[in-house]
Amino acid sequence: MDYKKVYKAANSNEAYFIKGLLEQKSLKVKLLGENLSVAMGGLPLEVIQVDILVHKNNYDEAKKILIKYEQELKNIEDQENWVCKHCSKHNPPSFEICWNCNK
Repeated sequence: MDYKKVYKAANSNEAYFIKGLLEQKSLKVKLLGENLSVAMGGLPLEVIQVDILVHKNNYDEAKKILIKYEQELKNIEDQENWVCKHCSKHNPPSFEICWNCNK
């Protein structure tokens, strides 16, 4: 097999997002297990995780991209919620406008 597992995504949504990140850099990607989420109700969480595979020659490049992806996730998690100056509702750091008043 010429493909090597580079990442285990939490679910198929994350897997397809990561697949897109890697394909933007012209890396060929295969996903294993993305169809198991249909049966999610009866399966443990580790079973619905999706393996992301890349060609073994692109493994190091893919790993660098994924390390940057994880660092960006951590940066978002480390940010604090912000309070809207118009309606005083709390918003996640990833929101650019308030979820409540759209300002």
